[in-house]
Amino acid sequence: MATEPSLPTEQSEMTLRKEARAGMPRGVRLVLQLLGFVVGLALVAWCIRGALEGGEAGWEKFKEADPGLIAAMIGCSLASVIANGAIFFATIRPVHREGFMVLQGVNLVSSLLNYAPIRLGVMSRYFYHVRVDRFSILFVTGWIVVVGITVVAVMGAAVGATFLQPQPGMAWALMFLAPLIGLILALPILARLPLVRRFTRGGEAMLTNRGWIATAFSLRAFDLGMWAIRLGIAASILGIDLPTGDVLLLAITALVVSLNPLGRLGWREAAVAILAAQLAAPGLGTSELDATFKQLALLESAAEASITIPLGVVALVWWIRKVRARRSTPSTANADS
Repeated sequence: MATEPSLPTEQSEMTLRKEARAGMPRGVRLVLQLLGFVVGLALVAWCIRGALEGGEAGWEKFKEADPGLIAAMIGCSLASVIANGAIFFATIRPVHREGFMVLQGVNLVSSLLNYAPIRLGVMSRYFYHVRVDRFSILFVTGWIVVVGITVVAVMGAAVGATFLQPQPGMAWALMFLAPLIGLILALPILARLPLVRRFTRGGEAMLTNRGWIATAFSLRAFDLGMWAIRLGIAASILGIDLPTGDVLLLAITALVVSLNPLGRLGWREAAVAILAAQLAAPGLGTSELDATFKQLALLESAAEASITIPLGVVALVWWIRKVRARRSTPSTANADS
């Protein structure tokens, strides 16, 4: 593994100030994110109002829910958060040894800050890894792109398999695994192509180890499974009968929409409520049906927030201390590429 040369202190600090702004939205992007946050708040209000109107039966079921089911939802959220941090660990591992718990902390802070009016999660990743690890903007950007590849690959494989075979089973598993195995075999070869190198922006070296690619894909698949189980438990608590394939589609939708650039808050909840209502078989009255699926969206989202927010606040204290401590430390070389 090659080591990135260190920069002189003055030049390094100037570069740090420039690179730390890499994830900060500016101009049109900033305006869109602020508008997205306002719309997201309106969508949350729409979900809450709808969940409270005509959904008494759902709230009664929630009040009477087995505490073990609530704990299971929270456990799924914790497992999902850990898996996401582990994906960053697995993707960078071929080129750099980064601490597993360090990346868990950075990931928690990023998840917490994505609830802000503008999505500060990506900026917090740039700031930490530039300030503390002295990584270059190209290195961090490439790393994020590679993590994005795991999202596109696993979500795409899951969507394709579900449309071809709506009910998960052996056939579904084979259709899900086939394209992922193909990518695992092909990515180290594709990483050498100029077009791919331009797309990955310095992260192509992270695609050279098939073992770690397979690990990252497996972790992303596990993450999707946790989202699906959490949604399935929420549906069970509220007495909603959804086929496994529909639950999986809801999980994919929730996960992908939560990553949208307009904001974390509101968009995902609205998408889950609308899609769930479209997928469900009719059986309840219109107002009660509408309320029930908004309750589903809010309950599933709250289960994630119950982990992300408190643990994210704790991690933020650690994050601030690390960044402040590193600010006064002379620049050293420790980023591999």
